[in-house]
Amino acid sequence: MRKPLTVVSSSIAAAAIVALGIAVAGLASTSSSSSNAQSTSETTTTEAPKTTKHRAALTVGAEVPKPKGARAGVGGAFKLDLTDSSGSYSIAWTLTYRNLTGRAQAAHIHRGRPGKAGPVIVGLCEPCSSGRKGKAKVSKTVASAIKAGTAYVNVHTARNVAGEIRGQVRKAS
Repeated sequence: MRKPLTVVSSSIAAAAIVALGIAVAGLASTSSSSSNAQSTSETTTTEAPKTTKHRAALTVGAEVPKPKGARAGVGGAFKLDLTDSSGSYSIAWTLTYRNLTGRAQAAHIHRGRPGKAGPVIVGLCEPCSSGRKGKAKVSKTVASAIKAGTAYVNVHTARNVAGEIRGQVRKAS
């Protein structure tokens, strides 16, 4: 009689093990669902990148020091999109100009207020051509100068090494 009891005992033990396995699997599934719900809510709180548009009208009169031999009709435009992706900054820009005294040797974004020369903070092109476009990652300091209106763009020529045309970068309305 002992043999049938052993068979019954092992069947009960097997059923208990299966039931325990199912219970553990159910708990793991519940825990996993909770984790997924938390990670989903965390990803939805991430902010989308924010882009602001900035512009500058480039003129001879804004350049410091005053350029030499500038032609009639000289000028240009600078368009810049500044993107803030959670504290990481990038720019996309387009530079156009006309009637310079010679070939554009270089163009830069400088830090400085109107009427004051300042240091280069972003090199745009060297040499340049009108209609040139570009992209760059920039620091928070550069992004802050652009946002505050304390950055300007200028285009340099061989005749006007310090710059021939210049414009203060301002937020577009």
